[in-house]
Amino acid sequence: MMSTPRRVPARLLTVLLCIAPLFTAANLSGCSMPHVMGMGSYYAVTDDATGKVYYTDKLSREARGSVEFRDPATGAWTSLQSAQVREISAAEFRAGPPR
Repeated sequence: MMSTPRRVPARLLTVLLCIAPLFTAANLSGCSMPHVMGMGSYYAVTDDATGKVYYTDKLSREARGSVEFRDPATGAWTSLQSAQVREISAAEFRAGPPR
């Protein structure tokens, strides 16, 4: 007897999306849940210590409270212990952070 195919729960798909980058040499940074869930979200990250504002489309909130993100201008990953994060529009992202 043939069994009917089972549907894959959405939660499992999210987990698979999160661990997939771990297996590629190009991106060992892991998963960014807000980015995966938003599928194209942009963020303004303000460093509480310096007041400097960064714009990013790759963001990860770590369990220990820090925020990690990729700076699109340099491609470098940055980690801040204390930062404010807000979602921004695509137009604001393209305009770049205030100087």
